[in-house]
Amino acid sequence: MLFQVGGQGTRPTFFEMAAAHQLPSSLRAALTYSLGVLALRRPFLHRVLDYEDEFFSLLMLVLETHSLRTTDG
Repeated sequence: MLFQVGGQGTRPTFFEMAAAHQLPSSLRAALTYSLGVLALRRPFLHRVLDYEDEFFSLLMLVLETHSLRTTDG
């Protein structure tokens, strides 16, 4: 397996690729937990938990669009 360790060059390092691969699942769990805690304090947020997948997709759309715009992708 060939990968860069120092991070020089235009290719991402092995660790950056591993982090990018694990980010969506970690972010989904954090979003679900945060919405659950907020719903305990604000009962109207229980309706938001019914559309958890849609909110996660919207969040990923915003993050990926921002990433592509800032890195000239």
